[in-house]
Amino acid sequence: MALSETPVPVLSEAPDTPPAADAPAAAAPKLRRMSFGLLLVYVAILAVNSGGAGILLPNIVARLDEASKIGNLAIVTTVAFIANIFAQPVAGALSDATRSRFGRRTPWMVGGALVTSGFLIGLPLAQSVLGVALVWLAVQVGVNAIQAAATALVPDRYPAARRGGVSAMIGVGITIGNAVGAVVAGGTASSGRLPYAILSALVLVIIAVFVLVNREESSTDLPRQRTTATEFLRGFWVDPRQHPDFAWAFGSRFLMVIGFYGAQTYGLYILRDYIGLSDAESNSFAATMGVVLLFGVLLSAVVSGWVSDRVGRRKPFIVWSSVVMSIALAIPLFVPTTQGVLAYAFLLGLGFGAYISIDLALMTEVLPARLQGASSAGRDLAILGLATTLPQAMSPSIAAGLVTLTGGYPVLFVAGIVFVMLGALAVRPIKAVR
Repeated sequence: MALSETPVPVLSEAPDTPPAADAPAAAAPKLRRMSFGLLLVYVAILAVNSGGAGILLPNIVARLDEASKIGNLAIVTTVAFIANIFAQPVAGALSDATRSRFGRRTPWMVGGALVTSGFLIGLPLAQSVLGVALVWLAVQVGVNAIQAAATALVPDRYPAARRGGVSAMIGVGITIGNAVGAVVAGGTASSGRLPYAILSALVLVIIAVFVLVNREESSTDLPRQRTTATEFLRGFWVDPRQHPDFAWAFGSRFLMVIGFYGAQTYGLYILRDYIGLSDAESNSFAATMGVVLLFGVLLSAVVSGWVSDRVGRRKPFIVWSSVVMSIALAIPLFVPTTQGVLAYAFLLGLGFGAYISIDLALMTEVLPARLQGASSAGRDLAILGLATTLPQAMSPSIAAGLVTLTGGYPVLFVAGIVFVMLGALAVRPIKAVR
């Protein structure tokens, strides 16, 4: 049976395992409402990540020690790397096993929102690099819990034929969130705690409205799967020899995200030290770049997801997106001006919009198994989610090393081109998806 025929296919080597059913049919209006809700959830998630990691954290770190800002920012994000390794897959697995009258995913979304907002408010109070790192780590634990639960709702609630559309909506939400984070943080960076309060409120309000409008059914009657601690931990390992499509999809996303975020991570410092803007100008211009990036994504994301569903193909869109992103990354190398950076942001958004509108749909079609008839989609999608969160966390350290070795920022754009093209090549061996 082709993997694309069910959202979470059955292991061929486990014939006694009950076959997994497709996501239960739901009325189209409910799915459209949930798709829009997931769009908003990802707006909140990415607003925190882009505004925090892209503008607020670099400003805090530079204020603490201007001379060591590149290395210190790498330290802060590397500490968050610890949260990204464990938080999302563990939250995904635990949400699979959660039995409550509020469902499996809702408790984790609400809990994650409370943790994210609480620690984000406290971020500007940190007075050392270590303090900033620890508070940001807690923020990332909360964000990962929200994302793990929200992503699992796609195979939970959507039939395979509808996933390109919801993937596109999530992709739009990701990009709007990037822009919202840049606009909020860049526009209010000099206003004390205001950007932190706005982003915290955004997370709380959006998650609260989402869980109230898209109520989950009680999960108390679902079968409870008894596992030992060893079996629980073993479940996080997906053998690439048995599930090569899963491994290739993981590798492709990992490379794509490193390529996209490498230069983005040090975007504020690039505007200051490579383009030549002042601190105030760079904060404001970062917000402008976010809007331009958003415009590029909106032009391609929804159309790409819809067309992909219509033609039943995913790979060509990912290859096309990598080519466009590579062209975008080359522009600042030859046109290191504000105009060149805006062109780079627009084309990067155009390519990334096509990629993210297809990527989640592709991911749900290469999940390895349902274990003993109980959905492990939360865990499996969270493992694939590491292909996003890990490179985001690793990018600052990789970028800092490259900048230190070469003495400049152009290497980040060259490395980005290499990574996104490798990501496109990695998707080609996937057999379950065309």
